[in-house]
Amino acid sequence: MNGLEGITEDLLERGCISAEDARVAQKYYSREGEMRKKAQKFIADKKLTCPDLGERLAVTLCAAEIARVRYAERGISDSIFYDTMSDIGVWTADCRRTGSLVNGLDNTAWLAHHVRLELFKLGRLQFQPIKRPVILNMGLACIWKMRKLPDVCLNVHIPRGGRLDEGACKASFYAAPLFFEKYFGKKYTVCTCLSWLLYPDNKLFMKENSNILKFASMFEITGKRKFNPDAMQYIFGSKNPDFQKIVPSTSLQKSALEYYNSGGSFGLGFGIKNL
Repeated sequence: MNGLEGITEDLLERGCISAEDARVAQKYYSREGEMRKKAQKFIADKKLTCPDLGERLAVTLCAAEIARVRYAERGISDSIFYDTMSDIGVWTADCRRTGSLVNGLDNTAWLAHHVRLELFKLGRLQFQPIKRPVILNMGLACIWKMRKLPDVCLNVHIPRGGRLDEGACKASFYAAPLFFEKYFGKKYTVCTCLSWLLYPDNKLFMKENSNILKFASMFEITGKRKFNPDAMQYIFGSKNPDFQKIVPSTSLQKSALEYYNSGGSFGLGFGIKNL
């Protein structure tokens, strides 16, 4: 079965999207031709402007079907396709969690990378070829390090879901340069990462054997910036939590809350890793 219905049922069966997502997409089956045209434009323009979040999901699913053809043309395995497109389900869940709509999809700007074959999930981590990054607010030492990077790098993203297992991450770093050389004929020798996971002061409230600290130790941390809300979103479920009302339910929440109440701050770190 092809088309919007086919890709919806396929991704549902593979666990990439939820039953709720499939029910939303089903409402647009009768408008498949329209959805496909919008998907083609979405892939070409890298943006989707329709305000209907259910329609945004249907268009993204159609774009995923188009991407699957391009995967096959390059010989990229179905397993990598499904792993990569599972991010659709991650972001529909985020849409429900944040209350934007009971069901639908908001963050299509991010998913444009997936359907344009600009980003791939290879094991635990996602990799995206980028031009040498320029980040100006992390200090002169960081800027100097960036100037020494190759013209193109692999940017690393850490998708939600699953443990940040050290062995799984190492396997992803090993697989990434082989993948891009095999399927795109390009060699990458360095990867970069900008994330709250790399913020050096995380060690002040995390356990020494934390998977997050182990992940950060794989990078040379060259810059940091205070006061970023991503850590709060991950740890407490909100980018603007009311710290006076938080009742910790995990050891990480307890130690992070004590750290914050004693004057600590959460932030971002920028790291470089040779492949």
